[in-house]
Amino acid sequence: MAKRNLMDRFTGFGVVLALFLLPLLSGCHVMASEEDLQMLEEARNNARAAEADLNACRQKRAELERTLAEKKQELQRLTADRDAVQNAMNP
Repeated sequence: MAKRNLMDRFTGFGVVLALFLLPLLSGCHVMASEEDLQMLEEARNNARAAEADLNACRQKRAELERTLAEKKQELQRLTADRDAVQNAMNP
């Protein structure tokens, strides 16, 4: 009976010890390391730069689309002028 009681104590102590040490040995940390924080900041900076580039590209595209529309209107006007001159020369 004394051996059984002593064995139960050691088993209980072992379970408590295992439950206490398990989080410490599992590799989980509460805080991110300095390296992780630096990598996160670099990723944020890269994302901001990519967004800025995207906005610049969108503005450039809008400008080019406006220029294209203006050129198409000018082409239509000049084509109409050419047709009018050809019609005037060939009565």
